[in-house]
Amino acid sequence: MNLESIIHAQLDGEITPEQHTQLEDLLRGDWQARRLYLELADQHASLLQQPNLATGRLQTKTSVRSVPPWLKYRAPALTAVAAFTLAFIFWPKEDLSTEATSSGVAMLSQTMDAEFVQSPLRSGDTITPRTIKLTKGLAQIEFFSGATALIEGTAEIEIVSAWEARCISGRVRVHVPPAAKGFLMHAPGMKLEDLGTEFALNVKGQASDVHVFDGEVIAHQREQAPKSLTEGMSLSSAKQALTAQDFLPISELHGLITQRQQRRFEQWQEWSKQARTDPRLIAYYTFKHWADDRWDRIINNFTVPPNKKRAGGAVGARWTEGRWPGKEALEFKRPGDRVRMNLDGTYSALTLSCWVKVDSVDKKYNSLLLTDGYDNGEPHWQIYEDGSLMFSIMYRPADAMKSAKFNQIYYSKPILTADSLGRWHHLAVTYENTNGEVIQYFDAQEVGREISPLHQPGRDIAFGPCEIGNWGLPTQNHESPIRNLNGAIDEFAIYHAVLSPSEIHQQFEAGKPE
Repeated sequence: MNLESIIHAQLDGEITPEQHTQLEDLLRGDWQARRLYLELADQHASLLQQPNLATGRLQTKTSVRSVPPWLKYRAPALTAVAAFTLAFIFWPKEDLSTEATSSGVAMLSQTMDAEFVQSPLRSGDTITPRTIKLTKGLAQIEFFSGATALIEGTAEIEIVSAWEARCISGRVRVHVPPAAKGFLMHAPGMKLEDLGTEFALNVKGQASDVHVFDGEVIAHQREQAPKSLTEGMSLSSAKQALTAQDFLPISELHGLITQRQQRRFEQWQEWSKQARTDPRLIAYYTFKHWADDRWDRIINNFTVPPNKKRAGGAVGARWTEGRWPGKEALEFKRPGDRVRMNLDGTYSALTLSCWVKVDSVDKKYNSLLLTDGYDNGEPHWQIYEDGSLMFSIMYRPADAMKSAKFNQIYYSKPILTADSLGRWHHLAVTYENTNGEVIQYFDAQEVGREISPLHQPGRDIAFGPCEIGNWGLPTQNHESPIRNLNGAIDEFAIYHAVLSPSEIHQQFEAGKPE
């Protein structure tokens, strides 16, 4: 028997001991199996009250079976099913209700023209114990102990733990505040124990050169007594030691990064001027004020030619800094925060894309763009509770109950984790009503491609009244009406065409903060 048949046997009270053991093994090892179980259990319970009602958020290939009349009166069996379901909900393995964790020991806080070998790191990335090879540029690593290391040019650093690292080659400047006293930096022929200071280290081959800018470092060398190095002192096994002037000051790094951010902002602005002329655009929101908007509530539509009727209105949401200093974004935190729009027209395809910084995935559904209610042809785009992207579109037959499930639902693989929260990511989804294919993207990488078994070709797509970051008019008695995003959005584009993977990649490259 397949999984669905075994679940129905359990819900109908007809499961054998062998099938019960098989079901337990499947549910323990596969979160998608648990999701299917919960959906069928929900449908089963609903059918006992309303036999024509089908519920649940996953679509299955087979329709719900009719319920035998005698089953409606089996209250003990229903109690057992409920208890059985709750047991799986609270299993520790892949449980969506457990707190997110991270195995990182440091983070890449800032970069400047940095290129890494076999490691596509970006600012904000959490770093697990590993070896990092920098081929050019600058990279600043902040250890969870509080220590900070600035790596310059060609260098190789092994991250051992939050309290320990090893410079294999290249130049690194280290700052250790009092809270990180005792941080260890290894180098060929020596171990440096930092007592709360700032020092620089250069490793070339098997030769090591250390210079102390401030505080005290204890240098441990093979077969030698530990040596205390204080401000201005150096220790070198190289023929020609480096001086303080050979290392980049931390203050200069901040200035270089500020200049780089300004250049990136200017480059994006030039790209945006061309992007807004795309005739396929329905609406293009860059979250920039007009000078005469005294209320600061208008979310301008910057398509060319202009269409002011498709401008949005901010409700509750507050202005915040976007991807670069001087660039604005809109922050969503409270259940009332949203951007209201009314997008006219019907379409045969769409692409939705945005830059979003998610601070927390704290609800079952977290809105990116939702239409009021959920009528035929209306798309919904949101982040699901497991960190996956979720796109859906409704097509309900005229004679069907309004509460019945006829929406085509598409999930990407989970992509938002604890380590990716609080930083800017590019999200995109495409849908075409002829073949029904939905493709979802995360930072220009495809993370989902699917065609719903419910798809029928040629049905129109429409938006009407809709919202960014919330759900303005939930369907009646819906169990999850609160869907406000917890984070910020900076740039949102809506097209009436399917953008190619290369076009999605161009958007990402043009708009990424670094």
